[in-house]
Amino acid sequence: MTFPVKNVLNMDTHTPKGLQQSLEINLVNSGQIDVLVSNYFLAGSALFTPEHQGRAFTIMRHPIELAESLFHYRKSASWEISYRKKWKHWAFADYAKSDYYMANWMVRQLSGTMPNEDVDETHLEKAKQVLRRKILVGISSQWEETIRQFKYYFGWEDKTPFCSLNYIGAKSNANDHPRLERGSENWNIVAEKEKWDMALYYYALELFS
Repeated sequence: MTFPVKNVLNMDTHTPKGLQQSLEINLVNSGQIDVLVSNYFLAGSALFTPEHQGRAFTIMRHPIELAESLFHYRKSASWEISYRKKWKHWAFADYAKSDYYMANWMVRQLSGTMPNEDVDETHLEKAKQVLRRKILVGISSQWEETIRQFKYYFGWEDKTPFCSLNYIGAKSNANDHPRLERGSENWNIVAEKEKWDMALYYYALELFS
């Protein structure tokens, strides 16, 4: 394990293979990490031990905005494992109607539901329970308040005044792309696909407030 970028350990916790490797080398007990980031909630939480317990936090984004952003990123980010060259000339609406689209990712992750399983209200209620009991929730459209709450809870401090807010305001990782018009036919199609994640997102807004 090394730090090729300052303060960033070269372990992949964004894929099942990387998470398995992290488990095998006992990453959490290594004493080299303070924050672990993964989009696999249950597998990521399995890395923690009685000696080194974790506190989960997340920054929730509107499911349709998130799906759009990830689609446009994945069709252009050729350096990523998730890159999809064949999507290059697709519109988001084409992707949303295809078999590649996996809806309700957050509810699936929090309820332990496999991609080939249908999601229903039972899974939503389980996801809500996990979100309420286990996770500190932030909201991407409320960055300043999210950062304030996280800093207060974890005891984080800026090394220089306002560095966290300045970094966020710079939007260095922003990905400009076309957006569906809210309430349009395609928007409503995606909203129906994402109805359980939509419900979870609005529940997260309640928790955040």
